[in-house]
Amino acid sequence: MSKKTAKEDLFLKMTTLQYKVKALEKELDEFRSGERYLKLQGDYRRVIAGYIREIEQLRKELADARAQTISTRDRWFEVCCDDWDKFQDALNKLEKDFRKKEERLYAMLKKADERNAEMKREYEEKLAEKDAVIKALTEKLAHSEALLGRDSTNTGLSTGQTPPGKTKHIPNSRRGSGKKKGGQEGHERHVMERPSGAMLAASADHPVSEGEACPTCGSKDLVYTGEWEEKNEVDVEIKVKHVRHKYFFYKCNGCGEIVRTGIAPGHRAEWQYGPSVQALALSLMTTANTAINKIPMILSGITRGTVHPSEGYIAKLPKRAANGLLQFMSDVKAHIKELPLVYWDDTVVMADKSRICLRFYGDEKIAYYTAHQKKDLAGVLEDGILQALPKTARVMHDHNSINYNKAFIFINLECDAHLLRDLQKSADETGHSILKKIKELVSKTIKDRNDLVKKGRSGFDADYIEKFNSKLTGYLAVAQKEAEGNKSSYSGPFERALISRIQKYRENYFAWIEDFSLPVTNNLSERALRGVKTKMRVSGQFASVTTAGYYAAIRSYTETCRRNGINEMEALTRLCDGNPYTLQEILAR
Repeated sequence: MSKKTAKEDLFLKMTTLQYKVKALEKELDEFRSGERYLKLQGDYRRVIAGYIREIEQLRKELADARAQTISTRDRWFEVCCDDWDKFQDALNKLEKDFRKKEERLYAMLKKADERNAEMKREYEEKLAEKDAVIKALTEKLAHSEALLGRDSTNTGLSTGQTPPGKTKHIPNSRRGSGKKKGGQEGHERHVMERPSGAMLAASADHPVSEGEACPTCGSKDLVYTGEWEEKNEVDVEIKVKHVRHKYFFYKCNGCGEIVRTGIAPGHRAEWQYGPSVQALALSLMTTANTAINKIPMILSGITRGTVHPSEGYIAKLPKRAANGLLQFMSDVKAHIKELPLVYWDDTVVMADKSRICLRFYGDEKIAYYTAHQKKDLAGVLEDGILQALPKTARVMHDHNSINYNKAFIFINLECDAHLLRDLQKSADETGHSILKKIKELVSKTIKDRNDLVKKGRSGFDADYIEKFNSKLTGYLAVAQKEAEGNKSSYSGPFERALISRIQKYRENYFAWIEDFSLPVTNNLSERALRGVKTKMRVSGQFASVTTAGYYAAIRSYTETCRRNGINEMEALTRLCDGNPYTLQEILAR
């Protein structure tokens, strides 16, 4: 199912839930206002009225029976006292019938009372059931609305995935200067330097063209003054270079054997593409995330059809390049183990229709990527980096519970950018304002820290830290109470886990308050892995975890070079020529 179809289906479900909630709310209002109960009472009264009519009929029959009894008795006395016994029997029969009808009447009244009590009990049960259904649907509706409202402010979604109709949030930590946009007064204008004679490849003259006239009077009688105005242009020209390599044969005077000078590994075939072509193809694959079937088309286009490698040739380049980086990867791994601060993160990508893991370790100068079949502790241990870090090392991550394994002894630092998004996400779904207060407190403190860093400060003063801790403690106490009272099956578990996590790892989240040299977020790792997500959108998946490993090795090399000011094409050309930069060369620049 496409993202658009999924969103439409979610919107349809949410609309249906809204209609159901409105219908249930209307019925609940009828119960609460008594209107529904009045209807039930009306039904009950109609039943009772029927009983009363029947009772009145029985009373009338009884009165008639008594009157008849008296009349009959008088007649019997008048006719014959000898028949008194017969009359007494008739009277007893009538009284017996009266008792039966009276018992029937009381039974009917009792039944009516029982039915009334049963209807009341049913009404209360139904009212409670409707309340529970409305509460569940309200929570589900709030959860659905929260899902539709997710963006880069409350999840890790990029701004490009902002839902339709919602304003994009552009993350920007810069403070406004109050100055107008554009160039500022007194700011020196920067223009390209005029090319020197050695740089100038060509020159073009533009004399007056036929039919060109004076813009003032329209005369075509124009005479050259001997002066001109120069405009300079910088352009790129792709030239295809054919190089013929000769390897000579020699005869050994010692044994007479014919020997040939050693052929470079890249020259084994009669025809091959040079290191620049290979470097460009690798750059398109790993940095530009170009699909393999598009690379031959691009190379053919920029060389006007001269260079057109096959897709099979392009597909083999990553393996060849990765094999040339074995020593480099080993050196980078050893170097990371000695860093005082390591950033790391991992992400799930696809390979051969299965989920695999691509992981990053590094800092501002070093980038090291690895690929694994699973995103688990076994892969981390196989990398052999975290368990080799000393007690003094600090590791910044996105609250990965693996980092707190007993196999590791380093100091953990938690990413506050993820914390702020989680607080916003929970606040959006629960409506609890205390979560926003915690977020605002942390955000303001980060901004204050950045302002002091610009002034050369290394930490807050003791009074500021005490006030922050006091406020945070109070806010967390309130938040915990509200989280414990949140019985929603949707937002409750996440909110309780979030508050518990902040309390448990409070020192890991806010270590930067006392030491400004420590980072606040793990954005460095997130940016490092962002490119592979783009590659997944283009290519869909890697062929296997092995090819993902080739990609990881090449990205480790190009990223490390770029972070140290080395041109990527220069670095890849050296790699494809069998002479990659060493880590020592890169760090020495």
